Amino acid sequence: MALDELDQLAADVFEGYLVRKDLAQQFRSQYPVPTYVGEFLLGRYCATTDANEIAEGLAVVERSMKERTVRAGEEELFKSRAREKGRVKIIDLLRARLDAKADAYKAELPSLQLSDIHISDELVNEHDRMLTGGFYAEVTLEYVAALAREAGSQPFVVESVRPIQMSTRDALDTFVRGRVRFTLDQWRDLLLRSVGFEPGRFSRREQDILIARMVPFVVTNYNAVELGPRGTGKSHLFQQVSPYAHLVSGGKATIANMFVNNATGRRGLVAQYDVVCFDEISGVSFDTKEGVNILKGYMESGEFSRGKESIRADGGVVMVGNFDVDVAEELRRGHLFGPMPKEMRDDTAFHDRIHAYLPGWDVPKLDPSYFSDHFGFVSDFLAECWSQLRRASRLEVTQGRLQWGSQLSGRDRKAANNTVNGLLKLLWPNPEMEVPDDALSWAAELALELRRRVKEQQASIGIAEFGTVDLSYGIGDLPERVVYCDESVQHRMRADGDGLPAGHRPQFSEMLPEPDPAEVSSPSRRKATEYSIGEIIDGRFEILDMLGQGGFSTVYRVRDDVEGEERALKLFENAAGYEAVRREIAALRRVHHPNVVQVYWAGKTNAGDWYLITEYIEGESLADYVDGKCHLSDRKAVDVALDILDALVAIHPDTARLEQLSAKKEQGNLSEAEYDEWMNIRENGLVHRDIKPRNVILTRNGAKLLDFNISSRVGDPVHTQSGTPPYQAPDADLTRWDVSTDLFAVGVVLYELLCKGHHPYPGSKPMVGESVIDPRTIRSDLPPPLAAFLVKACASDRGERFDTAQRMHEALVMAQAESAD
Repeated sequence: MALDELDQLAADVFEGYLVRKDLAQQFRSQYPVPTYVGEFLLGRYCATTDANEIAEGLAVVERSMKERTVRAGEEELFKSRAREKGRVKIIDLLRARLDAKADAYKAELPSLQLSDIHISDELVNEHDRMLTGGFYAEVTLEYVAALAREAGSQPFVVESVRPIQMSTRDALDTFVRGRVRFTLDQWRDLLLRSVGFEPGRFSRREQDILIARMVPFVVTNYNAVELGPRGTGKSHLFQQVSPYAHLVSGGKATIANMFVNNATGRRGLVAQYDVVCFDEISGVSFDTKEGVNILKGYMESGEFSRGKESIRADGGVVMVGNFDVDVAEELRRGHLFGPMPKEMRDDTAFHDRIHAYLPGWDVPKLDPSYFSDHFGFVSDFLAECWSQLRRASRLEVTQGRLQWGSQLSGRDRKAANNTVNGLLKLLWPNPEMEVPDDALSWAAELALELRRRVKEQQASIGIAEFGTVDLSYGIGDLPERVVYCDESVQHRMRADGDGLPAGHRPQFSEMLPEPDPAEVSSPSRRKATEYSIGEIIDGRFEILDMLGQGGFSTVYRVRDDVEGEERALKLFENAAGYEAVRREIAALRRVHHPNVVQVYWAGKTNAGDWYLITEYIEGESLADYVDGKCHLSDRKAVDVALDILDALVAIHPDTARLEQLSAKKEQGNLSEAEYDEWMNIRENGLVHRDIKPRNVILTRNGAKLLDFNISSRVGDPVHTQSGTPPYQAPDADLTRWDVSTDLFAVGVVLYELLCKGHHPYPGSKPMVGESVIDPRTIRSDLPPPLAAFLVKACASDRGERFDTAQRMHEALVMAQAESAD
């Protein structure tokens, strides 16, 4: 092999910690052990650039491997050597178990097909990883003839154990110090060579995915998925490179093995290894139904409970598997979590715990030309450095420089931060090195892409809001950048027959999902499913309580297991009920105001019912304060009215501007820009139509306006007089909805709050031409400015009332101030 510039530099900086990777590949094909086992010996004897020393070392390594590894058919030969010589040394996977009947530990050496080997408690306790899947070691196996004569026993005893591990405590210091001698590209290439790949054979994009595979080794509790074609080396890192990783092959996974054995108290794989990888994930299942739920909880918090004890561990969970078809076909069939086991495939709450979905289809199928024959780190040295890096963080370099977009949820931010942290630790492990802005942008872009892929599959499963969330980031003063996944953009291009939208950014509609017209007009109009407390909708929404029920919908308090929040879920009785308010709710989604209930998204359940998700508001109904049961002070009552008016300022249009533009439109004088403005005001301007005490909740942070069941856009034709008569303006426009009806209702609500529940009109029936009952006849102590405000606000003639929420708000503030003088 001819040494190149990187080989010379690496040999100069990391003398004694390198190995030629072609030699490692040579031993991998000859002997039945992982790559890192062969590299353990190569690192001991061949970590040099001197050809003669390498030749001598190779002879030693080859002799050791030949004499100490057991090939198929040689089992009896090694047992015979142990009997003849008294002991034999072998390199094998060492496992152990507790034999309860004998009250003793028994070891297993698979290559010798021995499973009842005697082993001392001291050795097991010193190397307890042998109880949870085992590890490779040099094992001295003693033959004790006297034991063979005992009934039911056998003569083999584990005398000593030497784990395959050359790492030292100062490994990370050596690693960090050496990094400063390399450029970024040189360091990337060295890392890729160290895990066996020749970087020149891969594109920059392909290299990025290979580097992203390394992140779980340097970040605690990192959860990732990689699915793609066979032969792309997805499980290579977890099986061949690091003794701190454990590969769970397809089949059953037990709770005892993964988490803790209740009978013995022994911790499972996630507490023993830095990374636990499920290979061929489609075939993996747990021994009990509880297993996936425990795994889901662990992936969220890093803790699991068995019995009374809550146990914390920091092992990451990685799942790899194969597609049977290409990505485009998989997207046409459904979503890219299709190859997952059925317990996980459509569980969006489980998916939301996944920090990164790596696109295995972007890595080429590997042949020998992709493997390196240059120097790279001895795998065990690299694995030790990675393991020690888990205790550090590089996120301090992002402070004040990297900002995540406002639409990232808490889990999105956690996922993106973990990925960025891992990428920075891999490429800039030295905290004294400066990370330039373009490098920080690269890490953020890749982190959001890997998280975005998770969100898009959730959207495909049927949760409408995931697909319309923009995952974005900003670096310093640069414009915010939204990140997408190439395969999904290309899939939409093929589906739509279009090219990419401007700026490589697909446009998602802000309108909510629309039912099929046939479903809306169907005469059968099936009733919605009824749910009881404790039931779970679509594996995501747990019913906690019923908040209300009517002919239009049923409202439940639910726990959203994806977001980890309590929400209100409104289940419409039929598609027609949902469609009647779909456009208004879509407009309301754009309103973000502390006094307006937050609308998140809508969709259709697996049972075929249409639903709406809003924030769950904890507080008291204002209705309790207008029926005489409770009482608000004048100041608090006015504050409630001001909060409601603030909410109306947010949802009502600029009526003066709307009237001005409408007049120009009738004359045919609207410019194109003015027409767009007119349309925007009409589209986004809402009338609540049902403001009443029952639709206002008092919270610690003020009043919230909710229940937009019958809201309409300003200017829409009046088809129904639905509403609540005591709060309906007597001169409501019978042709087009306008803001006046809402303003009248606010006046009535405040009147009731200030006047001991009395209504401003006799019999609680507002009538055209009637005068408002003087509030001072009910409360003689009511300050005159407030009394005058109430008379104006509740007048039967719209010409005497306030014309906008803003003017009404200003007048009430003034009346309150004058009343306090």
